[in-house]
Amino acid sequence: MSLRLAVARQDGLDETMADKIDRYESSDLSERHKVALRLADALMTQPGAIGPQLREEAGEQFSDGELLELTLDVMKWNHQKVAVALGTDAEAVPGQLTDLQFDTDGHPHW
Repeated sequence: MSLRLAVARQDGLDETMADKIDRYESSDLSERHKVALRLADALMTQPGAIGPQLREEAGEQFSDGELLELTLDVMKWNHQKVAVALGTDAEAVPGQLTDLQFDTDGHPHW
């Protein structure tokens, strides 16, 4: 599991659910979850290509406030993609995946 999944794992994410998320279109996840994952995938890879069908599906499943929250959350967790793409991201513990934890003020630590 990656850094960002440490809190999710503490909240009950297991490998079965992670596998469902990886293969969400063919999974037994609810349509609401599938739409959220479609939107997240689009926001991360081709935000300009979000078309009318996905906008309609998202509007049926989520309020405007929920869509804003989902979009901001995806953006928050993807700011590191530039560093990863450029190879300038440093491993917290070389050669290991590291659980990312947050203190009570929301600052990350490991």
